Amino acid sequence: MADKRDRALVRNAADPRQVRFAAQVEQRREERFANAINDVLSTPAGRIVFAMLIRRAGVYKSIWHPSSEIHYNAGRQDYGHELMADLIRTNEESYQLMEREEWAWLKQQQQSTDAAHTRRAAEREGSDD
Repeated sequence: MADKRDRALVRNAADPRQVRFAAQVEQRREERFANAINDVLSTPAGRIVFAMLIRRAGVYKSIWHPSSEIHYNAGRQDYGHELMADLIRTNEESYQLMEREEWAWLKQQQQSTDAAHTRRAAEREGSDD
């Protein structure tokens, strides 16, 4: 038995009333989704989650793998691109803010890592013996 949520909105494509109704339902769905994206993007935590989902989807790295895993990677990356497009289409300014915040955080993390891997001056002086 088919799930009622997946039923076709139009049973008779020749009926203009059904076609208009289906278009209205689709428009309400898109508006609901866009409003939810705006609500989530308006919070710092929401921007962190979206940025992490995009990064996990692998949109910034190659999909290449010498096995059939390449197809899996392509699918993940494609979904990441779709998510990015939804975010940009809904609220480009918030998307750009999210990107700036994410890159600033990554840069700060890289600087912390570099600092942790750099020997202190006192350690360098003691090793010249």
